Amino acid sequence: MTAKLSRQDLLDLCEIFKAKALEEHELFRKWRDRAIEAESRLAIYEPGENSTAPTEEKTP
Repeated sequence: MTAKLSRQDLLDLCEIFKAKALEEHELFRKWRDRAIEAESRLAIYEPGENSTAPTEEKTP
């Protein structure tokens, strides 16, 4: 059995799903920004190949 939806019902569902998608997208952006900030803070303590921290050179 399939439910028959009117055009207005479908438009209303589209608006609901659109609002929910925008809300989830904003939440994703917030968590992404927090992760980027945390990674940049960790980079201070874990120098790697992209680090600009001075490294010690061994002299023979």
